[in-house]
Amino acid sequence: MSRHQVSLRFEWDLAQVPAMPPHLPLKHEIKIQPQPEVEVAWEGIQRAFLNEKAWLIDLSGHLEQLRARIFPDGKSLEKMDFLVLQHGPRVVGYSALLAVEGESPQLLSGVIIDYEYQRRGLGVALLQASLANLAEKGLSKATVITRQGVPAARYLYPKFGGKSTPIEAKLATAS
Repeated sequence: MSRHQVSLRFEWDLAQVPAMPPHLPLKHEIKIQPQPEVEVAWEGIQRAFLNEKAWLIDLSGHLEQLRARIFPDGKSLEKMDFLVLQHGPRVVGYSALLAVEGESPQLLSGVIIDYEYQRRGLGVALLQASLANLAEKGLSKATVITRQGVPAARYLYPKFGGKSTPIEAKLATAS
C-alpha cells in the first residue's frame, strides 16, 4: 500500500499570541527543563508518537530525523529550550524550541502530548507557552513542520493564527 505524505509548515505571527499564561488544570505545570535526561525524554517522545495512528507510516524515519534535530550527538542541542508539561511529577508533554530568527523550524519537535492526556486543552496550553517563549526571546515569527492529516495539523496548529503551507510531497510505502 502506498500513500502520499504531505508535509506542512505552520507559521505564526508571534504578536498575535496571547501574552497571558495559558490556563492549566490543577497539578499541571509548564516549565523549561534546562538539561533534560536525553534517554528519559526520548522515551516519552517516542511513546507519544507510537500511540498516534496518523504517524505510523514512516514513523521510524520521522523519529530518526527528530532525534538528530533535538539531541544531536546524544545530548540536547545547544541554545535549545526544552519545555515540559508536568502532571504532578510525571512529564506528559514536550516542546523543543530554538529561538533563532530565520532558522526554521523554531518549534523543533512540535508539541508532543502523551496520548492519554490529549483532548484536554493541554496541547493548546503547551503551544501557547512555546510561542510565548519564542516571542520573549525577540522572535516575530515561528514555524513548525508537521504532516498533513495528523491531529496537531487539523486541530492544534491552526490555533493562535497558525497558517499552513504545503512544503513537500513524498511517496511512502507502508508495510
